[in-house]
Amino acid sequence: MEPPGIGARKRVLAFLFATVLFSGILLLRVGWLESYHGQNLLEKALRVRLRAVPVQAPRGAILDREGRVLATSLGGFGIYGVPAQISDKVGAARTLSGILDTPAAGLLSRLGQSAAVVWLKRHASSALVLRVRKAGLPGIGVVPEAKRFYPGGTLASQVIGFAGSDNQGLEGIELSADRYLTGKAGAVRVEMDALNRQMPWAVHTYTPPVPGDTVVLSLDAHLQLIAERAARQAQDATGAAGVSILIMNPKSGGILALANRPAYNPNTYWEYPPKDWRDPVVSDTFPPGSTFKPITLAAALQEKVVNANSRFYDPGYTKVTGIPIRCWKDGGHGSVDLAQVVANSCNVGFVAMGEKLGTPTFYRYLRAFGLLNRSGVDLPGETRSIYPPEKNVRPVDLAVMAFGQTLAVTPLQLLTAICAIANGGEMVRPHVIREVLSPVGKVVKPPGREMIRRVLSPGVAKEVTSLLVGVMAGTGKKAAVPGYVLAGKTGTAQAVVNGRYVEGQYIANFVGFGPVPNPRLAVLVVIHRPVGEYYGGQIAAPVFARVMEEALNYLKIKPNVPVATKTG
Repeated sequence: MEPPGIGARKRVLAFLFATVLFSGILLLRVGWLESYHGQNLLEKALRVRLRAVPVQAPRGAILDREGRVLATSLGGFGIYGVPAQISDKVGAARTLSGILDTPAAGLLSRLGQSAAVVWLKRHASSALVLRVRKAGLPGIGVVPEAKRFYPGGTLASQVIGFAGSDNQGLEGIELSADRYLTGKAGAVRVEMDALNRQMPWAVHTYTPPVPGDTVVLSLDAHLQLIAERAARQAQDATGAAGVSILIMNPKSGGILALANRPAYNPNTYWEYPPKDWRDPVVSDTFPPGSTFKPITLAAALQEKVVNANSRFYDPGYTKVTGIPIRCWKDGGHGSVDLAQVVANSCNVGFVAMGEKLGTPTFYRYLRAFGLLNRSGVDLPGETRSIYPPEKNVRPVDLAVMAFGQTLAVTPLQLLTAICAIANGGEMVRPHVIREVLSPVGKVVKPPGREMIRRVLSPGVAKEVTSLLVGVMAGTGKKAAVPGYVLAGKTGTAQAVVNGRYVEGQYIANFVGFGPVPNPRLAVLVVIHRPVGEYYGGQIAAPVFARVMEEALNYLKIKPNVPVATKTG
């Protein structure tokens, strides 16, 4: 039998032992956490207490191929509020209303939100920021942020696009190259308590933003000015609903200029209708008419269903399954050879070529020339071409498609296909981004030519080019530039509005390249629904000549044939 009190002492000793053991384990655990996870836990706790105000990264610049600035970021400021730190919200809203020229009710609504931070003014000037700071309002702060600026105004607006107030690309290259241009945002962080009040001895941290990359375009600002001036003059002279002019390097696929009328100023894009933001060269289709004929010609020569000695008879019309198809010339062209068919843009001759090719082969070349799919250009909003499904094509459909009707393509698709003829038979992917450079000048995306496929043999491409040179003495004589051998094709098609052909409204266009041989430039002019004269050879060809002549002079490309001089 244990003496009195022994059991109680054992229980006390057991309790003390358990307490010491538990405390030791707890200390060991705390020590282990401190040793191995202390810094991580400290950072987590700090993140819970820190309230961050984002600092926008300056977007990268957009440059033309010669380094001219097309888009840049200017310094500015963002004014923000921390609602939990503002005891007199009504008074703060009234004071800020007079400074920011913003209704007090709207400011009070923002300051009444439960958010940790609210924006009160974006892209504020330094003068405005000075007035805010002088007011000394608790809970009102300022952080630097960049404002996008386009020094050229309307220059290449539909190519460059614009960025929104939150530093995000919304249209054009600003959108398609957003991943390069955006950069990495920074932040200003302040230590706050659970009620969003700044803590005594609060920690303040600043993480600087990382600027975006610089995007260098294949675009040439001077060529762009040439194209835009010509488009404006063409619209004024013809009363057209719209004009597009596209200039490409046929060898590389680089877009050198892309002009549209109407245009807009990306610095004030909100003042223009959204339809003006779109780039019709990539987002709209049109029936090309006779400017499509070089594709049919190239396919027929490549497949050897016609040759230079082939002859055709054009009485002014032909019949396909009993349906008459007229040539544009009343009475027709009579008995003609292949060169005359091309020079005179004889519909009957091209119908015969389409029939000899047959639907499967014709569609194979449509596909090879990139006319059935998107081109993959690095611009947003590219649409698909419109054409009847191959299985549904009737003989009459094939006949009219052979001379550019019953299908619709984008201007970019058409000129890219023509470039494959100009460069010797290679389809190259069109592009407007030449290269991307990091903020320190390191190449992020190198320049490069992307050949998709070979569609013609060099010999056939040369033969088609020679036949298109002959056009310049026929229907395309108004597109000629003295001193240069050029190749080209006129085109006129009935306009399509809301999916229907519109009687009495037309699209005039001209496509060509040069100098021949070794073309440096390919140019497409499209004039939508002109008033009065509407044939491509009448109104689009002279615009092509003007653009080509100025571009050749600017690039210092010397004439390759003697220029006749008048003697008196």
